[in-house]
Amino acid sequence: MRELTTDDLGLLLSVFAVLLIAFGIDFHFSTKAVAQHRRAAWFFGIATLVGELMTALALVLTWVALWSPAAWEAIDDLLVFVPGSIAIVCAVILTVDKVMSRLERLRRGPVPPESSE
Repeated sequence: MRELTTDDLGLLLSVFAVLLIAFGIDFHFSTKAVAQHRRAAWFFGIATLVGELMTALALVLTWVALWSPAAWEAIDDLLVFVPGSIAIVCAVILTVDKVMSRLERLRRGPVPPESSE
């Protein structure tokens, strides 16, 4: 594995910050979808939680490494690589879920408005 430079750490920091923001965006399920797809809701909810935690861990370690070269010597590259990779996999899983959800909505067609009577 190659050694990470300060530029690499800055780039990683940017990636992890954007990833953390992406996890914070609305990944909620409608109550109807949760009732119909309980297992999927649990799976994607856990994927969101794990992704957020791993991203936060990688972000903090990268931040420490960027501002403290002495600390970076004590931090193994894998301590940033492993949580960062898990976070990216979780983001891909959630992206696939969003795409599948949108395709399902397109397949069903427009939903007629409910009457208030």
